[in-house]
Amino acid sequence: MKILLVEDDSDDADFLRLSLSQKNGEAHVTRTAQLADAVTALDNDKFDVVLLDLNLPDGRGADCVAKIQEANSLVPIVVLSGQGDEDYAVEILNKGVQDYLVKWEGDGRAILRAIRYAIERKRAEVRVNFLARHDALTGIPNRQYLRDQLGQATSRALRGHRTMALLLLDLDRFKTVNETLGHEAGDMLLRAVVQRLTGSAREGDLISRLGGDEFAVLLEDIEGPLEAENVASNIVAAFQEPFEVGGRQVTVTASVGITVCPADGKEPVALLNNADIAMYQAKDRGRNTFKFFAPSMHEEILSHHRFETDLKDAVARGQFQLLYQPQVRLADHRIDVVESVLHWNHPERGRMGPSEFTKVAEETGHIIPIGLWVIEEVCRQLKRWETAGVPVPRVAINIAPVHFHQPDFPDPLRTVLQSHSVDPGLIELELAEGALIQDPDGTRDCLRALKKLGVRLAIDEFGAGYSCLKYLRQFPLDVLKIDRSFVSDLDTNKDGQVMCSAILSIAHRLSLDAVADGIESEGQVSFLTRNDCQYGQGNYFSALVDAEQIGALMVKSGGQDTRRRRVTSRPRTAAKAG
Repeated sequence: MKILLVEDDSDDADFLRLSLSQKNGEAHVTRTAQLADAVTALDNDKFDVVLLDLNLPDGRGADCVAKIQEANSLVPIVVLSGQGDEDYAVEILNKGVQDYLVKWEGDGRAILRAIRYAIERKRAEVRVNFLARHDALTGIPNRQYLRDQLGQATSRALRGHRTMALLLLDLDRFKTVNETLGHEAGDMLLRAVVQRLTGSAREGDLISRLGGDEFAVLLEDIEGPLEAENVASNIVAAFQEPFEVGGRQVTVTASVGITVCPADGKEPVALLNNADIAMYQAKDRGRNTFKFFAPSMHEEILSHHRFETDLKDAVARGQFQLLYQPQVRLADHRIDVVESVLHWNHPERGRMGPSEFTKVAEETGHIIPIGLWVIEEVCRQLKRWETAGVPVPRVAINIAPVHFHQPDFPDPLRTVLQSHSVDPGLIELELAEGALIQDPDGTRDCLRALKKLGVRLAIDEFGAGYSCLKYLRQFPLDVLKIDRSFVSDLDTNKDGQVMCSAILSIAHRLSLDAVADGIESEGQVSFLTRNDCQYGQGNYFSALVDAEQIGALMVKSGGQDTRRRRVTSRPRTAAKAG
């Protein structure tokens, strides 16, 4: 045990040395007579405990305690005082020392016991403080620790007329990892992220986890914004490589926001807010990048929040509208299927198509109630068409991937269909191709449950960028919808014709109905018809129109007798489907 004894009285020092040596032959005592020498000793060596006199030539009372703590906040302190005043003892103990002993009142055994207890209490205190200021999962500093250090770093930067930066980063689509691979895999990924950050930052930079999948990097004493940009660029680049998680390759990118002190602000709270704003700007710009804070971002953030609030209330305010586009049978140009397309009639921004708000809806979770509203509105419209004597079509509905990742999604769908007495066969749910590979097992289970319910299932945007051919046989699909990028230049592009023919061949082999989207010309229709594409959709046949107009088009097309079926399903059939 190494003891630093800070005592200017030689007699007191000799008594303590003798007492400790008699009771513990392994005690090694280093004595200093002045506070300054004690601070130097703590800088140069490691001690288990400090025995501290409070009446020294260069320090008195609580000042002595503060100087020792400033030199080493982790070493336990046992005070040695000539005062037996209890109020004074309490005052000193409240300064963070572990024990208060009055000189000459205890023997060596009592002093040694006090030392041992002091060491154990300090260890427990350090452990508690560590847990309070560090993330339990990753072991790195937490939000509270960052706040404390950011305040100190800001003060140092301002005093020294230096520049510092704060980087805030959020993992892109981390939620998908938890949903598809489980929380244990998510925890493994977060620990791996810390390693990547450590390798990307400068030595000595503070890396902290603020919570969830959000991290921060504090850069002190930088030459300027360029140095912060280099670190951010290193981080983004490091995340391009897949992570090894439980034997699986997982790709997760990062969006980084950067703020600089003092240019962007001088208060820790302001810097945290600025970095957060910049980080969300990076996400809005497509993720997997970094952005510096700019004052103009405040208004953008406010506008974004207003947009989210408006979106949340849009259903209740009756601002959503379904438009429709026919899927025409190319063999006879009859209409027995239409696609519903959601539009938002915003009171200030006017009518917006799905591409303008669905991304925000998915990120905020609003897409869940919106999607259920669409299904219910389609059911209501089917009943209206039936009442009006319009040939009742099958209606294709675009459903966000998150719906198919919920194992209970078939339950509310069943409830809606039964409440409106709608034949499940009149509903065709479209899911984007990418949803198949995000969570193949979960999606497959959900689709099977939906198929059992009786609805039809379509894969949308096929060929748009994912390789899911191996999944097609595994999923109970009915329709393959060719992405418009393969249809747009069928008139002139031989490669496009080859690709489109290959996709149609796949559909035929799997006994799937093929729908070509984005048809604009007679030449495209001719090519698709020659290659046995069953359905075509696009402005060549009709633009998006409202329910009344699509009803008129269906009447004009003549419909097909087999499609002039009633909306109502027999209760017995509905119960069996459930």
